[in-house]
Amino acid sequence: MFQLPHLIVLAVTAALIPVVWRRASRLDQAAAARYVKVCALLAVLFDPVYWVWEIRSFGSIDPATTLPLYLCSLFWLLLPLAAFAREGIVRQTAAASLCTIVMLCGVLGLVFNVYLNHYPFFSFVPLRSLLYHMLMILVPTGMWASGYYRPQPRDRFLFFIPVLLLVAVSLPLNRLYGWDYCYTAGGTGTPLALLSARMPKIFFLLLLYGSLLLIIQFLFYRRFSRLAASLSGATRNLMDRSL
Repeated sequence: MFQLPHLIVLAVTAALIPVVWRRASRLDQAAAARYVKVCALLAVLFDPVYWVWEIRSFGSIDPATTLPLYLCSLFWLLLPLAAFAREGIVRQTAAASLCTIVMLCGVLGLVFNVYLNHYPFFSFVPLRSLLYHMLMILVPTGMWASGYYRPQPRDRFLFFIPVLLLVAVSLPLNRLYGWDYCYTAGGTGTPLALLSARMPKIFFLLLLYGSLLLIIQFLFYRRFSRLAASLSGATRNLMDRSL
């Protein structure tokens, strides 16, 4: 990680965010819907392409690492729902997750891409992973800018439902086979392993997902939070008094 090619990818992604924002902000709702549908069709190809590569390289798929049960898997699992489902709670939940926790995971996955520690940069696995995580950032950026995703107060809780479902599937698989989906084995090979090694698994998972829940509230849903609003008002009053 953090070799020159990786740093270039990070810089290019950062430069593309305002470009995507400006272009998407000019789209009407019909064009924004087409944008999301095209992105959804592209996103669902990433894992099947990887499965083909793994079968051709090793003769089989490794269920311990290849099932779509990572937090980042929510991108291609939810994007078709956000693109093609009727307006309602399913579509809103998918869009809320994509535009908050999936976007955040895209940033973390792009910056702390563990594949770069095991494969040459210019090889299939890291290039696919980096492109996938770039899309995890840029597609939700377009959804925000175009107004395709319009946050609602209930989204503060809806966005977390897909995460809970994914963790609920991953926990018994970890119990049965020791698999590390959704960090249920402590995030082996990731920076989180340093933290998980120092506490019981249940406390690690509560800390991890509780922190993610709070971070999302702060980053994306502050205007819907009474606590955040009261703190903001108190801060303004203190500033006014000091002036």
